[in-house]
Parts: sequence; C-alpha cells; structure tokens
Amino acid sequence: MATGSLSSLGLGSDGVLSYDTIDKLRAVDETAQLDPIDTKLETNSTKQTDLSTITTLASTLKASTSALSDETSYLQRSTTVSNDAISITADAGTNVQDFTIRVEALAKQDVYQSTSYAEKTSTFASGSDTITLEFDGKSYDFSVTAATTLSDLADMINDKMDGKVTASLLNTGGTNPYRLILKSDSTGADNAITVQAGTSTDALGLTNADNHLQTATDASFTFNGVSITRSSNTIDDLMVGVNITLNEEQTGTESTKVSITQDWSDVKEQLNNLVTSYNNLMSNLKTATSYNSETSTAGVFQGVSQLTSLSSTLRKQLLSIDEEGRSLMDYGISLNSSGLLEFTESTFTAKINSDPKDIQDYFSGSTTYATTTFQGTSVASGALNITYGDLTINDVGVRFSTTAGATAEENALALQNAINAAGISGVTASVDSNNAITLKSTTGENIVISSKSSALDSLGLKATTVNSSSTTHVGMFSSINDLLKTYTDSSEGVLSIYAESLTTEKTLLTEQRAKLVESLDTKYEAMAKKFAAYDTIINKLTSSFQSLSYLINADSDD
Repeated sequence: MATGSLSSLGLGSDGVLSYDTIDKLRAVDETAQLDPIDTKLETNSTKQTDLSTITTLASTLKASTSALSDETSYLQRSTTVSNDAISITADAGTNVQDFTIRVEALAKQDVYQSTSYAEKTSTFASGSDTITLEFDGKSYDFSVTAATTLSDLADMINDKMDGKVTASLLNTGGTNPYRLILKSDSTGADNAITVQAGTSTDALGLTNADNHLQTATDASFTFNGVSITRSSNTIDDLMVGVNITLNEEQTGTESTKVSITQDWSDVKEQLNNLVTSYNNLMSNLKTATSYNSETSTAGVFQGVSQLTSLSSTLRKQLLSIDEEGRSLMDYGISLNSSGLLEFTESTFTAKINSDPKDIQDYFSGSTTYATTTFQGTSVASGALNITYGDLTINDVGVRFSTTAGATAEENALALQNAINAAGISGVTASVDSNNAITLKSTTGENIVISSKSSALDSLGLKATTVNSSSTTHVGMFSSINDLLKTYTDSSEGVLSIYAESLTTEKTLLTEQRAKLVESLDTKYEAMAKKFAAYDTIINKLTSSFQSLSYLINADSDD
C-alpha cells in the first residue's frame, strides 16, 4: 500500500506506524465486511449456473410433453406392402386401412426407332419431303431435304414438340450404330405418336411396324376387385393422401396386399425422451434442494419454494389418475423404487394393439361435439323462387326455384338438395316425414339462419342462431406441458422470474461491495496520512531527545 511521498512510513516510529500495520487492520475490516458479501456473490453465481441447468432440463422435458400432447404426433402413418409390384406412401392423417391391388398392365410411353446409320450426320431422304407427327390431336410437320441429317431432324423435332415428344440419337453398336429414337415424354394411351412419311423418307423406317418398339398404353389395375385405369404409373387421386406407384405387372393370381397403419415410432421415441429428461431434471432438483441433517449441509436451492414446488408438483401430476381411472402406469410409464421413471415398451405396445384411440385421448386429449340441430316446420307447396339474400346459412347463400305445381314434398326435397349443394361447412340438411327441413352439425359449427326477405316462412325456417356445444378432455401430457410452461416461459415463467431476482441480487451485492471497498480505501488512506504525520512528529521528538541526550552526556564528561 506504500506509495509516493508516504513510502518511508514507519521509519520514525521504528515500524510501529507502518503500512504493515495498516494492512493488518484493513484485513480485519475486509474479513468482517467484504467476506460475507463475497460469500453471497459466490452463492449467487452457483445458483445462477445451477438454475440455468435446471431450466434447460425442464425445457427439454417440456419439448417431449409438447410433442406428446400435439395431435399431429398421432397422425403419422406407416405403410406395408406384400411384394414389390407397387410402392406406396401415405400422408399424415390418412385413413388407416387395408386394401388389395393387382397390377394388370403398366402405363407405357410410345417409342419408335429409325433404320440404323453410320454417323449422326448421315442423311436419310432421297429428296424434299415432309415427315408428320400426330400427337395429342395435333399435327406437326417437319420439312426435310436430301441434305437433312439425322442430327438436324432430331433438333427440329425437339424444338417444335417442346418436350412432349423427345428425339435422340442412340449408338446401338455395329457397322451402322446410330438410330433416331422418338419417345413420348409421358405415359398413357393419350400420348400416342403417329408417324407419317413420304416416299422420299421411307428409308428412315419410322413407319415400319417393326420399328414401333413400344405402344403408349394406360396402366390398368384392380383396387379391391374394382377395375381402374390411369395414364400414369404414379397414382395420387385414388385415395386422399395416398400415393401409389405401379412397379411391375403381375401374372396369374398374384396381387399386393397393402396396410396403412398408425405409426407409433415417434411417440415411442418421445416417451423414451420423456423418461430420460424427467430423470435428469428430478436428479438435479433432488441434489439442489436437499438437506443432510448429519452433516448439516444443504443444496444450493434448499428451502427455495420455486424449485421445491416444481419437483413436488411435477411428481404429483405424473402420479395422478384421471376421471376415468387411467394413469401412466396403464401405458408403460411408472416410477421405480428410486423415484425415477421407467418405460416398459411391451405394455405400451399392448395398449396400441387393444385400444389405440385411447392412447391419444389420454396423452393429448380430445374434444367431443354435441350435435347442433335446427328443426324447421313444413315447407310450403307451389312455386318457390329463392334468390340472392332470401336464405343464408352460416354466411353461405342458398338459391333454388320450383314450379307452380310443386308439392310440399317436392319443395322440401329441392330445398334439402340446394342446402347440401351449397357447401356449408359442417352442416347437412335432411327432410322429415312432415316435409320439414332438419339442419345438423356434428363438427362444432353453429347454425346461423338469416334472410333479407320474408321467404323463410315458405321454407319452414326462421332467422335464428343455434349455438354448438362441446366437451373437452385435457390430456395428461397437455396438462404437464401447461404446468411446465408456467415454470419455463421466458418472460413469465417461475424459473425466469427467479433468475431475474438472482441477477438483481448480484447487481445489488456488487454495488454494495464497491461502496464498501471505496469506504475502506478512504478510511485507510486517511489513516496512512495520520500515521505519516504522527511518524514525522515522533521522528522530530526522537531527534530532539537525541540532541538533548548528547548535551547531557557532554556536560557529564566535563
């Protein structure tokens, strides 16, 4: 601490009023005032590090519960086929089903070849002529001369046909290796090519039946015994969400059995992730919130309610039983003697085989809609002319008309057909025995009937709103996911708020320590100056005393 003009402090007092003394006095003050703050800062730093780890583990657990509560996890599909004659893919949410396909014929392209020639630049016509290709109901003419080469003709065809028909030169080997190949770009009978050539181009051989290598045909197959044709071997319009590729023709009694089933692999993976992340989180929480009475040592979060409540609430939720008496144990997830989760896949697989819908209902939840119904009265007979604004159901206009001699039954049927044809989402119409319209929705849609005229009376309807009702069951993992969100939300979560409090505490402690250091600096700088003054006085007194002592000793010698 000794610097500048005070570097000789202590010389006058024989080291009593030295910087060593000041340092010892300051060390006592620092132990009493700074060490408690440093201990709190160290604890704060440990808490922030450990809290970050716990928050990450809780977020990892939430990722699994979020996936297990997401409806899309249960829409995944897997497909199996009994042989290689077809390939199939199924989009998420496709209906689970089994069916049989028999491939009778594959769709083919039209393919022609020319006579063989020595070079790509060989000529083929004996004079000026026209080669005509008929394709898709149109004729395409190509004028050639005796100087036109195979390569020239291929370029002309490719330029004019714009990819619908492709011309290429193929080296087939031998003395005259090059042949002109014509091929339709797409399969199917509608993509057939017809070639017409004059006498000057007969030598090209495209009109020779033997050079028509493959005839454009449609694919034909049976689907559950029903005969079907398509122009392509790739079929995506047979069933919603299902893509089928025909690979090879089948003979005799051969057929392909196809199964589209629910794919549980992602759900199983998330259950394993859930077990791992839960065990990691709970192990960390147990260590951080524990207290050892024998050693009187406590975890860094012992007694911190934000952390102890996460542990207890999460465990309670996992052990809960729902209103139908179901628990996670029924699905292969249980706590072992150490309080950690285990996943028994065989138990879960047995549940898949016995009641797969129950798994989704228990894990993710479900919403059941009550049937929303509007009952009309009898429709009038006679001519009806329902135009724009006369009848609107759920903001969709309904229009129709009948003749003067129409009966009530005929009018009711016409009204029913008009409503069903209007495409009102989730709403269907039917006619009862009294020739009255009944409107129903089973998908949770309200039924709103309105009109800008008095036409509703003749239709047995009235302006009204019938509200839907539903019953929602919250799934187990939906509940756990919501619970974890209250802790892990980045702005309002319990752990985030606690982390902010630790940051605030660190700031305040740091500021407090800086002020104390500044106070000690001021105190001991002042002390050093006083010591220096005292040391100077003592030094002067010592010098005076030594001078007096010399005088006394000198007198004594005389």
